[in-house]
Amino acid sequence: MKKMLLSIAIIMVAAGLAAPSAMARGMRGGAFSHRPGVEMRGAPVHGPRVVKPMAPMGGRPVAHRYGMRFNSRPAGVVVNFGGVNFIYNNGIFYSAIKHGYEVVRPSIGMIVPSLPVGHTVIMRPGGIKHFAHNGILYTPMRRGGTVVFRVAGFI
Repeated sequence: MKKMLLSIAIIMVAAGLAAPSAMARGMRGGAFSHRPGVEMRGAPVHGPRVVKPMAPMGGRPVAHRYGMRFNSRPAGVVVNFGGVNFIYNNGIFYSAIKHGYEVVRPSIGMIVPSLPVGHTVIMRPGGIKHFAHNGILYTPMRRGGTVVFRVAGFI
């Protein structure tokens, strides 16, 4: 019996089934599947898992919430509003703080050069078009011959 259990354990380890490797666990502690574009997080390895799509490469980082702080400057374009510079990257607004950058809620009236990936179109009565993403409403407007988007409100 011991030899049979030992044989099964050796086969499982060789097949990588006994415990997820460091590569499979990923950097943040969740388990990643072998299928590209799908991330499995939450439940322990022996129980059911929640499967959700991962953010596309170069797209919006996963789960940026207001108040999150980062030590290094995030990628994005500089948006000036009220004499204060913010960094805008795919629907996320960052403000410089003493030792890095913080995710902040945008102010109504901020103008950004592009809409975030994954936005939805909202048609209002009278044919007024708004775009929504992550609880923020954007309105298109012309500036210098190009179309930019103004933060119009929140959902």
